[in-house]
Amino acid sequence: MSFIYRFQCNTNPCELSGNFIPPNYQCIQATDNFNNVICTCPDGHVEINRRCRICDSINCGLNGICIERSFFENLYYVCGCNNGTSNYLNPGPCPNASPATTTPPLSVVCLNGGTYNLATGTCICQAGFTGRYCEISSVCANGGVCNPVSSTENGVDMQCVCSNGFAGPNCELVGVFGRCTLGLCQNGGICEERVNGASIFAYCRCPSGFTGQCCQTPYFSCPAPGVYADPINCKFGRYFQCNGYTLSTLSCPRGLRYNFMKMRCDSDVSCPP
Repeated sequence: MSFIYRFQCNTNPCELSGNFIPPNYQCIQATDNFNNVICTCPDGHVEINRRCRICDSINCGLNGICIERSFFENLYYVCGCNNGTSNYLNPGPCPNASPATTTPPLSVVCLNGGTYNLATGTCICQAGFTGRYCEISSVCANGGVCNPVSSTENGVDMQCVCSNGFAGPNCELVGVFGRCTLGLCQNGGICEERVNGASIFAYCRCPSGFTGQCCQTPYFSCPAPGVYADPINCKFGRYFQCNGYTLSTLSCPRGLRYNFMKMRCDSDVSCPP
């Protein structure tokens, strides 16, 4: 016995592409009605025979726009809000959002100093920021250069191209010329080798609370349970969590830093110089 499906996943009725792909977004052929497909969202919401988008049912308010990305834990969207002087990301509708569905002015959707180009319908981002709403930052340390690369997110992304002798996603690791040797990385640091042309450098990835080329310098230990700033790696979106007196490093989504006043990752946070 064969079935002729009215809707089939291979015709992509769920519009799976770009950031909307499995496993977070899926197309499932219905078993109780072979004419239907089920389009799923990562928050558990589903649609029948049409795309599932969380932002389709979210009203961020007159001065906000819904961004369907997981910036906050267990939340699959944020609202890009404007308070009259600056733009910021909010885990939910913007303050004073009207329950009525509104179309936000396009000029408020660009974050981190970006400006909206009415002719192209895109945000023109400041140096070091990218993404559809300029919500992604790329901080390149030690002389690293932000390099644009192709991406499904607004067509461009930023990656750090590191100077010789530096490595890491933000060029934050300082290498030692030569190969890994016993005892090079102190205090539990892990040694990695990288080859750059004819040069070989050893890099130490330090455990939480240690820094230095060979992880030789302690700079933080847990005073009590809680969440604490990482003064050295704040600019990379990292912060500390103390579970009892056990220290671990947590990271905000790319482009965000931990806001200790709001107790969440945020786009408007200053770090120590």
